Amino acid sequence: MANIIYMTINGKKQGLISAGCSTHDSIGNKYQEAYKDKILVYAVDHDISREQNVNHQPIIITKPIDKSSPLLGVAISNNESLQCEIEIYRNSASGGLEKFYSIKLTNATIKNISIHYPNSLNHNDMQPYENITISYNSITWTHHTAGTTGYSIREDNVF
Repeated sequence: MANIIYMTINGKKQGLISAGCSTHDSIGNKYQEAYKDKILVYAVDHDISREQNVNHQPIIITKPIDKSSPLLGVAISNNESLQCEIEIYRNSASGGLEKFYSIKLTNATIKNISIHYPNSLNHNDMQPYENITISYNSITWTHHTAGTTGYSIREDNVF
């Protein structure tokens, strides 16, 4: 079973961009009242590599078109500084959800927004979604249940 992922985005100018993103008005019957101020995330893709120095690639978030979509368009247009937290939930031993992993991005900016409206003839069961590419100055990973954490600061690459 796939993990459930939510994201919170705070903009330096716009404030809580993720406010109201998991409400019925925003995402329809996928809404979760307990997470109403978080963005439902379908997938997270991220690469870090190393040759001589660490090379941080932007993180890519796949999410439904929701209340935050127009605000993210404003954020990329204005090169707004963002603070982001990605929370990953799994089923706990007691049967509920537990936040077991999180990723925090500081001084982040949106580098690309790619919107996908599936062809209604070929993919009539798919909903519109978007990929948000986010660059950051620092990243912190936390495994909440295992009690480990790590961070990395993005520096100009020297090859």
